[in-house]
Amino acid sequence: MGDLSDFNINDFNNLIITANETISCGPDCMNQRQTEQLQQNYLDAESNMVSAPQQLFSAKKNYITYTQGESGYNTYIENELENNADKIVTDFQNKFNENVNAATTSIANYEGLLINFNNIIDLYKKYKKENIQLEKQLKNISSDILTNGRKSYYEDEGLKRLKTYYFFFLVFYIFVLIVFILSIFLVKTNVKLITRIFILFLLIIYPFVSYWIVHFLYKIFDRLKDMIIKRAPAAKLFTL
Repeated sequence: MGDLSDFNINDFNNLIITANETISCGPDCMNQRQTEQLQQNYLDAESNMVSAPQQLFSAKKNYITYTQGESGYNTYIENELENNADKIVTDFQNKFNENVNAATTSIANYEGLLINFNNIIDLYKKYKKENIQLEKQLKNISSDILTNGRKSYYEDEGLKRLKTYYFFFLVFYIFVLIVFILSIFLVKTNVKLITRIFILFLLIIYPFVSYWIVHFLYKIFDRLKDMIIKRAPAAKLFTL
């Protein structure tokens, strides 16, 4: 009973002291004290946090040694080491598998890129050959166009010359025809009139039959030339 009275008296005295300090301290002082107290609590908590693992280890060791003995503690340490070793092996295996999978994926990607690269090279070679062929064809076409253009030019020039010759021959023919017609009636000659009219008839129909006459003569000449060429080798062989 005496202890309870002393405890209550001490608490009462502390309360009075605290009240006096509060009355004598004021708002600014209380803020300063509260700040200092919070800072101290933070430092204590930080110190406990640093030392907590070692304290936990010591408490665990003391508990196991006291309850199971030194051999029990050694068994516990062995089990912890085995568990940690298994965890390390598992983590290492998982990491190794991840690296293997990543390497396999990289190899597959590389093979795909290599196939695409080879396909691109083959396509490039194909297009290169096609371009070379197209370039040759283009040169041939350009050469043919140039040759055809030259042929057309020479043909046009030849046609112009032929038309010029045709014009002069036509003028000359008309001139000769007119002169002959006038000579029939104006020039005295021993040639009979029927003969002169026949010659006039030939002159008139000449432009219309000259093509067929020339064509007929050209065929005869061509056949004679073939006959001479065919007989020439036989004659040489007979001579030898």
